[in-house]
Amino acid sequence: MSFCGGNNNHQIFRFVACDFPCPVGTEPTGISEFAYIYDTTTQLGIPFDGEVTFNTNGNITPAGFVTHVPGTAPITINQPGTYLITYTVLAGAGAFAFALYNGNNIIAGSGIGLISSDASYSAQIITTLNASDVLTLRNINGSPVTLVSIFPIPSSSIVILRIA
Repeated sequence: MSFCGGNNNHQIFRFVACDFPCPVGTEPTGISEFAYIYDTTTQLGIPFDGEVTFNTNGNITPAGFVTHVPGTAPITINQPGTYLITYTVLAGAGAFAFALYNGNNIIAGSGIGLISSDASYSAQIITTLNASDVLTLRNINGSPVTLVSIFPIPSSSIVILRIA
C-alpha cells in the first residue's frame, strides 16, 4: 500500500490508500473552496450576544465563495454544502464563551468557553449550510469580553472549508 498525493500548494488533500501506482480515478481530490478571514485589532468589551468583527479578508478562493465586508461581522455563504469551520479567539483576562451562529440560531456544538483566559482558543464544527446563510461569531458569555491583538497575532480568525 502507498498513499497517493498531489502537489498543488493551494489544496488540502484527501489521501487514498491504494496499490502503487494509484489506479486512474483514485487520485486524491483537494479542497478548492476555502476562506480565511481575520481581525488585527483589539475588540474591547464585546457585549453579551455581541458579534466579533473581522477587519481583513485573507485568501478567499474562488473569489465570491463567501462574501464578507472587512470591518464587519457577517459572513455570507454563497455555495450550499458541508463545511468544516474553525475559529480562533485571543481573549483578554476573565471568563469568556463564544459560539458560531447561522442567522439567529447557534450552530450546535460550536461553542467554546473558559473560566480564566489570557490565551488563544479554537473551536471546530462540521455543519451543512445553504447559499445565503449568514454566519456570525458571538459572545455567549453573560459579560462583556475583550479580544486582544498582539501583532502579528490576530484577535480573532475564521477558516471556512467546503468539504462536500
